[in-house]
Amino acid sequence: MDGRALGLWRRCKRPRGQCSSSTAMGVDYDVFLNHRGPDVKAGFVAHLDEALRDAGLNPFLDKASLRKGDPAFRSINDALEVAKIHVAVVSKGYAESKYCLSELVDMLRSGKPVIPVYYEVEPAHLRWVENGPFAAAFEKHKSKRSPEQVDEWSEALRNLADITGFCYRPSDYKGDEVELKQEVVGAILSKLTPSYEALQVDRCMVGVKEHVHACVKKMEMISNTTGLLGLVGMGGVGKTSLAKLIYNHFVNHKKFQAMSFLIVDHNSTLSSSSMVEKLQNQLLWDLLHVQNCNARSYSSWFHKLSHKGPTLIVLDDIHEKSQFDDIILDIGLLGQGSCIIVTSRDRHVLKVISGESQNFSLHEVTPLETSDATKLFNMHAFRSEEAPPKFEDVANDVSKACGGLPLALKVVGSSLMDKKSDEDLECIWPEAVSALKGEVKVINTLRWSYDCLSVEEKMMFVDIACVFCNLRKQEVVEIWKSCKGCSSCCGYETPHMTLRNLIDKSLVGVRNFFGQEELVMHGLLQELGQSIGILSGSHLWENRAAKVVEENYDRYNKVKALNLAKSRKRKYECESFAKMTNLHYLILDGCDVSGNFDDVSKELRWLQWRNMPLKHVPRMLNFFNLVALDLSNSPGLASIWTESNSATEGCPNLLNLCMKDCTSIITLPDSIGQLSRLQVLNLYGCQNLQRLPSTIGQLTQLQLLHLQDCRSLESLPDSISALPRLKRLIMGMCTSMSKVPESMGLMTGLTWFATDLTTEWQAVAVGQLHGLKELVVVNCSDEGIIWLNEQSSLAHLHHLSNIRFYDSPAMSKLPHTIGLLTNLDWLYLWRCENLRELPNSIGHLKLLTRLTLRGCSSLETLPHCLGALTSLELLSIVHCRSLTKLPESIGHLSRLVWMGIEGCGELQALPESLRQLSALGSLQILDCGSLEGLGVLRVLPGLRIWGCTSVTNLSGSCLIVLDRNYRDPSWYDCLDDNQYLHVRGDLKEMRVVEANDCGFLRLVQDADSGRSILQRVHKVDCCKLIMS
Repeated sequence: MDGRALGLWRRCKRPRGQCSSSTAMGVDYDVFLNHRGPDVKAGFVAHLDEALRDAGLNPFLDKASLRKGDPAFRSINDALEVAKIHVAVVSKGYAESKYCLSELVDMLRSGKPVIPVYYEVEPAHLRWVENGPFAAAFEKHKSKRSPEQVDEWSEALRNLADITGFCYRPSDYKGDEVELKQEVVGAILSKLTPSYEALQVDRCMVGVKEHVHACVKKMEMISNTTGLLGLVGMGGVGKTSLAKLIYNHFVNHKKFQAMSFLIVDHNSTLSSSSMVEKLQNQLLWDLLHVQNCNARSYSSWFHKLSHKGPTLIVLDDIHEKSQFDDIILDIGLLGQGSCIIVTSRDRHVLKVISGESQNFSLHEVTPLETSDATKLFNMHAFRSEEAPPKFEDVANDVSKACGGLPLALKVVGSSLMDKKSDEDLECIWPEAVSALKGEVKVINTLRWSYDCLSVEEKMMFVDIACVFCNLRKQEVVEIWKSCKGCSSCCGYETPHMTLRNLIDKSLVGVRNFFGQEELVMHGLLQELGQSIGILSGSHLWENRAAKVVEENYDRYNKVKALNLAKSRKRKYECESFAKMTNLHYLILDGCDVSGNFDDVSKELRWLQWRNMPLKHVPRMLNFFNLVALDLSNSPGLASIWTESNSATEGCPNLLNLCMKDCTSIITLPDSIGQLSRLQVLNLYGCQNLQRLPSTIGQLTQLQLLHLQDCRSLESLPDSISALPRLKRLIMGMCTSMSKVPESMGLMTGLTWFATDLTTEWQAVAVGQLHGLKELVVVNCSDEGIIWLNEQSSLAHLHHLSNIRFYDSPAMSKLPHTIGLLTNLDWLYLWRCENLRELPNSIGHLKLLTRLTLRGCSSLETLPHCLGALTSLELLSIVHCRSLTKLPESIGHLSRLVWMGIEGCGELQALPESLRQLSALGSLQILDCGSLEGLGVLRVLPGLRIWGCTSVTNLSGSCLIVLDRNYRDPSWYDCLDDNQYLHVRGDLKEMRVVEANDCGFLRLVQDADSGRSILQRVHKVDCCKLIMS
């Protein structure tokens, strides 16, 4: 220390062992800087002090750290005692300061790490103080100090010289102290970073590597602020395991100076406040080694974390924001570069915790893919990734029943590990799927999520599990909305919000199925919901439902859903349902029901009666609340619609009417216009339907009219143009129709239209729909293309963003007027086998972002104008087997991010311009002949995503080059519905040889087995390449 700052040392010095603790000081110093002020304080030491503070450390630098009113020595002595690292900056005048020498003695005695910095002196000068720069200083000390003290100082210098340190010589560092400063800070950080132990994880883990990599990458991008990473997923899906693997990754890489993993134990008998106190104490012990704090002192200690530097905190299984707030008092108090990982089953909780933070990332943990799930199950059941041949089929069945849920796969697999005999195979294994429903650990994990739900959420969860799984979300929500205020079922007051909560809690999912959202649920959650419905008596099906109908049942009024579709009994009387006054959902598929339907509950919302054996539907007498009626696949309904027996006249609130494949229907009655609230009318496959009544124009709420495959339908009524809310009209394969209403152009709300294109009237119809956004053309012919051109049908479709041509083998060309679609975003051609060329006019599609060519097997070349598509981001060319070359202009696609070529066996050398695609994030070349023949090594090394490579040989025919900043490398293909296919789901076997986090993998034939395997070729730091 600077001698002037230590003027009170001798007078104030206390006996050793009486220094105050960091608690008494109120400051916890990380580094003590021992130096002689006149030599280095204003320069190197001041800069080192600043750099240490920038790194999140709290150094003690006498004058800057002394507090007014405190004795100087007392503060300095305390700082020396509490500091974790000592740095001795030895300069030419260092030995002149008795204070520096005495501090050095104390530093070496402390046993704490000492880092020497030899500033323009050599370690040898410290070993021989009688000579060199320190000789004069020690001559003075000998005249004023006792021989014992002088010997003590010289011994301390000799001991310091034996410690490897940093020598600053202007010649070594070129006079630049910045590098020296950085090296010293690095050494201090490495010694301060504690050695944390890795957490124990299951040795049998599959399919998590990609998740770990994605999460680590997000965390490594955090620098100047505190980041928050949320891991969300259903119970048992592996969130805790993933969090532990991420934690262990950073234990090994020592990025964080302090780490803590906290688990919220929902099975604990502790009260909420006691649980919080326990977690708070664990956090302070992990990060500060402080024990037994109370609520008042926790806040004080938490504030000290700002001096700890980068910190990692994991909070596992949070289900309320208050749990987070009680432990993390203020994210801003954590050091720069810190990160908090929170796992939860509730997406909403994570979003609320993140608030408006720009440093929040959400990662969804999903069930395992089929192949990974099978491997994990086999590893627990057989201690091998593969099941013995005789167990393979049944093992796959059991694994499939677990639905990719790691917890279930582990528990069930382990339970079968010792059951390998032939008798076990015959008796025990076939029962394993049923036994899964009784596995306590699995059921309790899933049941906990259900138990935390509100009454309305529980009711909706059971509804979906028992009745509405895989049905259209919009249709189901409308059914729930109709229950608002219903006294018999307590009603759904907030169906949209309740459904969102179930989705956020990872209990329900939504999938996109051909543009329609459907509700989905994990199989084990569905079984849980069904068991709850059965036990409560509210949701019954099959033989259990039939038994309730046949016998006296003391809980008739609790039955909300009844499914008789697969019951052994097929004939029922309406009066059997009379006591079920709360019945909302009734499924009668294939059942013969007779009697007066007036006996059925007036609360009925949904009636599904597919394959109805009757020729006449009983009158729906006062089904005022009925929202959805499904009579699909009932071919015997020749007389269903008569003016004297309109099956729906008692259903004024009907929203969805499905008559799919009712092939005997010839017409619809005029009374259908009374269904003023109808939104969906599905007549798909009604092949004998000849006409629609003019009263269809009274369906002012109709949004979807499905007429696909109505082969006998002769025309559309003029009144169809009066449907103000009609958005989707599907009328492909209406082969008897010869014209459309002239007023069809008035349907400005129609945005989605699907049609054949084989006749002139269809081309006229397309041209009249000026509000179209999506056009789907099936079975298009060259005549249809001519009519599109002659009628200028595309000229006025200024809002069209998506046009798709499907299954059109009679079409050899596209309309040249396609270039008039100036707002087109996606052009999709699928199975147009005789399409030979694309028109030059596509070069005018300046807003086109996606071009997909699939199964166009006669397409030989792409036009030079392809390069004019300046907005193109995705180019997919699949199974275009006659394609021989790509145009040189492809290099002008400056925004192209994704390019895939698959199954184009005649493709010749790739154009040189390909290397100009600077925005490219993913390139796929699959099954297009020899990669070497395509000139891959000649063209691709110029790409940003290729990186530096010394590869000279590429065997195989499939290649994926992928920037992992663009997409997870385990996803490789874009499907028709814009979903992505997992690479492991496509290969029969995938074995990675010399697997690494980053690398180039190629498909080769294994010499021994003859099977396809993936083999690593070289390492690239900036991207990941996979061959599949």
